Amino acid sequence: MSQKPGARFTEKRGHYLAFIHTYSYMFGQPPAEADIQRHFRVSPPSVHQ
Repeated sequence: MSQKPGARFTEKRGHYLAFIHTYSYMFGQPPAEADIQRHFRVSPPSVHQ
Protein backbone atom coordinates (compact mmCIF):
# COMPACT_ATOMS: atom_id res chain seq x y z
CA MET A 1 0.00 0.00 0.00
CA SER A 2 1.37 3.35 -0.92
CA GLN A 3 0.73 6.45 1.09
CA LYS A 4 -1.00 9.42 -0.52
CA PRO A 5 0.78 12.78 -0.42
CA GLY A 6 -0.10 14.60 2.77
CA ALA A 7 -1.58 11.49 4.42
CA ARG A 8 -0.39 10.86 7.94
CA PHE A 9 -1.10 7.14 7.97
CA THR A 10 -1.80 4.26 5.62
CA GLU A 11 -5.26 3.17 4.52
CA LYS A 12 -4.98 0.02 6.63
CA ARG A 13 -4.04 2.02 9.72
CA GLY A 14 -7.00 4.29 9.01
CA HIS A 15 -9.34 1.28 9.06
CA TYR A 16 -7.94 0.20 12.41
CA LEU A 17 -8.29 3.69 13.86
CA ALA A 18 -11.86 4.01 12.56
CA PHE A 19 -12.77 0.68 14.14
CA ILE A 20 -11.23 1.67 17.48
CA HIS A 21 -13.00 5.03 17.42
CA THR A 22 -16.40 3.54 16.53
CA TYR A 23 -16.09 0.69 19.03
CA SER A 24 -15.10 3.12 21.79
CA TYR A 25 -18.03 5.38 20.96
CA MET A 26 -20.52 2.51 20.94
CA PHE A 27 -19.33 0.62 24.02
CA GLY A 28 -17.68 3.33 26.12
CA GLN A 29 -14.32 1.55 26.18
CA PRO A 30 -11.67 0.67 23.62
CA PRO A 31 -11.72 -2.76 21.99
CA ALA A 32 -9.60 -5.59 23.34
CA GLU A 33 -6.92 -7.01 21.08
CA ALA A 34 -9.15 -10.06 20.58
CA ASP A 35 -11.97 -7.80 19.31
CA ILE A 36 -9.65 -6.24 16.74
CA GLN A 37 -8.34 -9.67 15.77
CA ARG A 38 -11.87 -11.02 15.22
CA HIS A 39 -13.09 -7.96 13.32
CA PHE A 40 -10.19 -7.87 10.86
CA ARG A 41 -9.65 -11.66 10.83
CA VAL A 42 -5.94 -11.39 11.52
CA SER A 43 -3.51 -13.27 13.73
CA PRO A 44 -2.55 -11.86 17.16
CA PRO A 45 0.88 -10.58 15.99
CA SER A 46 -0.78 -8.71 13.12
CA VAL A 47 -2.77 -6.60 15.57
CA HIS A 48 0.51 -5.19 16.92
CA GLN A 49 1.87 -4.34 13.50
